[in-house]
Amino acid sequence: MISRREFLKGAGMFALGAPFLIGRGLRSFAPRCIVIGAGLSGLAAAYRLKSNGWDVTVLEARERRGGRVLTHHMKENPSLSCELGAEWVGASHTRMQELCTEFSIPLQDHRFAASLLAGGRIRKPGTWSYSKQAGEAFEKLRGEYALYTDRDKEAMDRVDWWTLLEDRGFTPDDLRLRDLFDSTDFGESIRSVSAYMAATEYFESSPENEMDFKIEGGNSRLIEALAARVGTGAIRLGMPVDEVRQSGGKVRVRARGSYIDADACICTVPARTLDSIRFDPPLPDAQIEAARKLQYSRIIKSSVLYSERFWGAENFSLVSDETSHYYFHSTKGQPGRQGILTSYAVGDKADVLAAQDEKRRLDIITRDLVPVNARAPQLARGIASYPWQRDDYTEGAYAIYRPGQWFTVRPLLMQPHGKVLFAGEHLAEWQGFMEGAVVTGEEAAQSLID
Repeated sequence: MISRREFLKGAGMFALGAPFLIGRGLRSFAPRCIVIGAGLSGLAAAYRLKSNGWDVTVLEARERRGGRVLTHHMKENPSLSCELGAEWVGASHTRMQELCTEFSIPLQDHRFAASLLAGGRIRKPGTWSYSKQAGEAFEKLRGEYALYTDRDKEAMDRVDWWTLLEDRGFTPDDLRLRDLFDSTDFGESIRSVSAYMAATEYFESSPENEMDFKIEGGNSRLIEALAARVGTGAIRLGMPVDEVRQSGGKVRVRARGSYIDADACICTVPARTLDSIRFDPPLPDAQIEAARKLQYSRIIKSSVLYSERFWGAENFSLVSDETSHYYFHSTKGQPGRQGILTSYAVGDKADVLAAQDEKRRLDIITRDLVPVNARAPQLARGIASYPWQRDDYTEGAYAIYRPGQWFTVRPLLMQPHGKVLFAGEHLAEWQGFMEGAVVTGEEAAQSLID
């Protein structure tokens, strides 16, 4: 049986194939490519192209590089860093690890042991679990999944994760607990997630669900390393693209009234904002509809600086039934008495927190921690939040494939449009991770180079 990742790699290379050959050997000048987006996918694509002799221009709508990678330093203690965007490098994320090695950027252990806060009661790691019935049902499903055919997977994709587990014998209490934990991976309730997508997350990833490492000093270090190799002069900020034309074998891109011509284009904008660009000739109706159907998860990350690390263990994390939902120690391994806990709230809870002003949000997040330590509200020294569902350029944190979408919506979004190729985490085998953004960007670039 081939895994989802092996299948997608083959499908991706097929979709990004021969129509993009530029005929480099027949030219006396470097071929040109316009990359739309200076997030990880766009910068990875630009770096691969430039390393192979291409002339690259990167157009970024924001006034900063990085996209959904956003390292933050608290003004109250700039020596500490946290991530308001993309967080983890998984044990199976080989390309991210290779790039960090290439740029001499160290990775540090970022794995946690999860406590559970439910009904006002805290249970330490190792003292809580699903029922025996649920555990046996889950392991039986794991064994069956290893033997699934493509038809079995497509059938699985048409069911949501909650319903599939319920049908397998999970009790109501097991389902509620599973929803608390699994929704942190998908950014929405498991009632909204394809069962196939969930199964691949838990049956094909590392034991920690790829929440294994982070970049020492902040994930933005990789952004800056890639930007330096591409050349900051080739990355134009504050340049939202509103038109992409193709004619006579060329691509013309318009941003802020300026036109740039090239031999090809790699577009890395999230599917939710693809309709902000006018394509001429237009995208196929099916591709437009697919982009409209794909939703992005509602996530707000709120990092709170505390005057002391009252939670004790460096590998502290806590899943709760409170509004703040999930906490983890962002400054694990960073020196000092002070520390940062990040609240990672998803779905409706993310919208509740996003609607508050900063003071009220801080009150809610620190009050939710009173069962951990009654002094938590008094120990707070500062907060930094980012609600990704309110971001104009993404309209969410990362793509969420709902039941029936993985084998229908995603293949349409992958299809090239003339000499315009598409990349981004929403198209990746490692969907929702930095690894996926990098790999899809590099694969798009490599299809031009080859």
